[in-house]
Amino acid sequence: MKDTTETIFNEEEAEVIVLYPENDEGSEDEITFWYKEGGKIKIDSKSFIEQLARSGYRKYYFGKEYVFIYIDNNIVDEVEPVHMKDHIRDYMKNSEREFEEGITADKIMGKVINQAPTLFSRGNLEFLDTLANNFNRDKRNESFFYFQNCFVRVTKGGITIHNYEELDGLIWKKQIINKNFHLSENESDIKKFVTRICRDDEKRFSSFRSVIGYLLHGYKNPANAKAIIFMDEKVDDGANGGCGKSLLGNAISQMRKSLRLGGKNFKFERFSFQSYEPGTNIIEFNDLSKGFPFEMLFTAITDNIAIEKKNKDEMIVPFEYSPKILLSTNYTIKGVDESTLRRQFVIEFTDYFNIRYTPEMEYRKRFFDDWNNDEWNSFFNFMIGCLQYYLQNGLVDYERVNVDHKKLVESTAEEFIEFMEDIELDKLYDKKEQHQKFIETYPDYNKLHQKTFTRWVKLYAKLEDLEYESKKSGSERSFILSNPKTGRMDELKTGTEGEGDIF
Repeated sequence: MKDTTETIFNEEEAEVIVLYPENDEGSEDEITFWYKEGGKIKIDSKSFIEQLARSGYRKYYFGKEYVFIYIDNNIVDEVEPVHMKDHIRDYMKNSEREFEEGITADKIMGKVINQAPTLFSRGNLEFLDTLANNFNRDKRNESFFYFQNCFVRVTKGGITIHNYEELDGLIWKKQIINKNFHLSENESDIKKFVTRICRDDEKRFSSFRSVIGYLLHGYKNPANAKAIIFMDEKVDDGANGGCGKSLLGNAISQMRKSLRLGGKNFKFERFSFQSYEPGTNIIEFNDLSKGFPFEMLFTAITDNIAIEKKNKDEMIVPFEYSPKILLSTNYTIKGVDESTLRRQFVIEFTDYFNIRYTPEMEYRKRFFDDWNNDEWNSFFNFMIGCLQYYLQNGLVDYERVNVDHKKLVESTAEEFIEFMEDIELDKLYDKKEQHQKFIETYPDYNKLHQKTFTRWVKLYAKLEDLEYESKKSGSERSFILSNPKTGRMDELKTGTEGEGDIF
């Protein structure tokens, strides 16, 4: 990657930027939230809230729900009332203020403790100022990464490094990657890994790059919202795994805050997403079981996401701020209807890596755990380069190897696929006769209903990119399969669509 800035970034000459300087909103000792009346110390609730606000505490809305936050040098972190208690305790402990006679820090703290159920109640803390929604966010043609020493701006035209003084807006603390960054052209292990799982196929490698970039881009386009699906290319019973899906998901989580959920035992329930935190960019469903109800994610992919945590009100995360969805599975995602397919982007992993030959064996180190600073930096450069590639090209498609075949196997049966391989294109077949022939050929399916058989034929046609046409002549029902790219016999183009067909 080339730096498009005129000034070359030099680590030795770079200015060190402190991310968390002392809050400069004003001296904390300017507000006194206690007073003495009738010989007793009392706490003024209004001044107490003002003290917390001056220290950097606010509330922030997600739809109708809100969270408490702490702001320090434009870095925002979600907090609970207990963190404010810690702040007040430390403030009083370290206070050098000369109080009036009879008032000590210990006595003030004792009064705070006595009134804590009221002072730190949500009802009282709701009087904190509301933070305006002025976060620095990714835009359609622009994205940002935040490191310890700098932040990085990515556009179609270039990748540039900036000091935090140039940051225009707030960021969440959890967005900051706990490493330094500089531009480098050294080849990374992650690039070699992705090349391997593509078996050096350039088109597939380009698709992988675009998928990584899509997931790293914080902007969500309502016209092109997809769930990314990592799937094994190999066709078998789905029990292989080990081909690198989880490792690549982990790589993405090193760059963007991810919520990883176990897919095998996941259930869509009231508190399914209660581990969500503000600033989460991706929700990853790892290692899905067969038959995962993908339709339950329709809303999360293309609309707002409802988050409910125990003992808290429901939080609605607007679509434009909601996480993208990543799924990994050894199986196919059920469903071939348009609503399902338009929400998916499937990418296949070859079995170059497997349970017998792992990336650790090839690279002689564990990804992430055994990397030095230079290896981390090369990794960051590759991943950021993927995002720029996505901004330039969008999601890049490729000719998949076994997705449709796996869908067909899991939705029908291997025997049915064998049977259909003998069906000739552009030839008229009686539905009832073919159903009976299938049962006679494979007696184990003698209970297969004719409607189910017809539905399988239509599914076969759809996944094999064939055109299915139903014919009716008196009481007879027939079908014909043809290749829409080459057409079929003119004399068979007449007829009426059969009534009562399914699928």
